[in-house]
Amino acid sequence: MVPAETPSWYLARSGDEFVPPEDTDAFVAAGYVLSPADCEKGLATEPVTGLWFDDLADERPFCARRSDGREIVIVRLVHAEADDGPVTVVLSRYTKAG
Repeated sequence: MVPAETPSWYLARSGDEFVPPEDTDAFVAAGYVLSPADCEKGLATEPVTGLWFDDLADERPFCARRSDGREIVIVRLVHAEADDGPVTVVLSRYTKAG
């Protein structure tokens, strides 16, 4: 059993980068517009292994997809405090039915 408070998805911080769960694929957009369809295409052709804050400057979006393919999250980094301080993000979560 899994405790009720266990999140279905999370995004951790380690220094100057985000660390998604191990069962998650990620893609960083080339521009500033990113849809779930763009994520699917980018994940298939240009997945990334690192989500460095410098690469996400000016709210450049990235997406993450669970390994089961049923959930995509599009994230924009708004602000990150130095030295592992708080991080502000805006995110949209998309779930496939079925």
